[in-house]
Amino acid sequence: MKLLKIYPSLDEVESYWNEALSEVPTDAKPIEQVNRIRFPGRDAYDYHAGTGAWLRFRGVDETSFWCLWQECPRPGVRKALVHLPGYGTEASAHPSLVHSGYHVLHINPRGYCGPDGFGNKEWRGPEGGATVIYRNLDRPKEYGYRLWFQDAIMAFRWLQSRPNVDKRLGFFGSSQGGGTALILASILSAEGVVGAVAADVPFLTNFPMAFSKHKRGGYEMVFSRLPKEEKKFQQCFHTLGFVDTVVHAPRLNCPVLLTAGELDDICPSDTIHSLYERLPNTRAIVELHNQRHAYTPNFLSLAKTWFNLYL
Repeated sequence: MKLLKIYPSLDEVESYWNEALSEVPTDAKPIEQVNRIRFPGRDAYDYHAGTGAWLRFRGVDETSFWCLWQECPRPGVRKALVHLPGYGTEASAHPSLVHSGYHVLHINPRGYCGPDGFGNKEWRGPEGGATVIYRNLDRPKEYGYRLWFQDAIMAFRWLQSRPNVDKRLGFFGSSQGGGTALILASILSAEGVVGAVAADVPFLTNFPMAFSKHKRGGYEMVFSRLPKEEKKFQQCFHTLGFVDTVVHAPRLNCPVLLTAGELDDICPSDTIHSLYERLPNTRAIVELHNQRHAYTPNFLSLAKTWFNLYL
């Protein structure tokens, strides 16, 4: 079975996400704010430390979710970066980027994580893991990632409304965060607001290639839940096409930085190279020697340089 033929066309992808966009209010505001310092963990990198304001929004289906708003204290209009979480749903602060002059908004859709740690058990499985990737695969308009991205868009609209935020923004993240940074940039590509993307070891990349592997890494969590009956299988795999970065690649008309881990068995490097080959604009890929799946300080340095160049 040629899985790419099951995927939606570019026109279907555009129509699907334009409809999702139209359902998101343009004037959403936080319904709660919590000011709290985020302390570093035992082996923390920069992304685990810093201060900021936790903002709670209510999604289109009334599900609450949190964002960590890290505002640059320098006067005037500043560049802003949008950070998306990995599939572990961790929340991330980025003080070095703030100190460099950027505003940073970390968005944590679906209420998976907030100022008091893990939350929203309704969107977690029995063992505590996120269910978004396989939730309602057979019902595209109710698919987990559709609501996930609608949360992200709602928070993005709030960020756009800030008077001290430049109109062109950067998007970044690692693993799921890298994949969703690319997809969010694609969804918003027609609006002229996307300045650059930095995607670290991006998940959600080339499901057909990952499906063909003996060891499927992080993709097995969805593949193991696909129906066996052929028609239902095709229906669910079709839905995955709406959140595959290789499908979105032609829409990414902005500079894109990718990283890949040479020994990454969660998001294999060949899937990421296949994405790189499809990107139409300025692009770069850094394969990190001997690195397995990880979010490292190397990426933060690379991303900062990329945004300094292209935002």
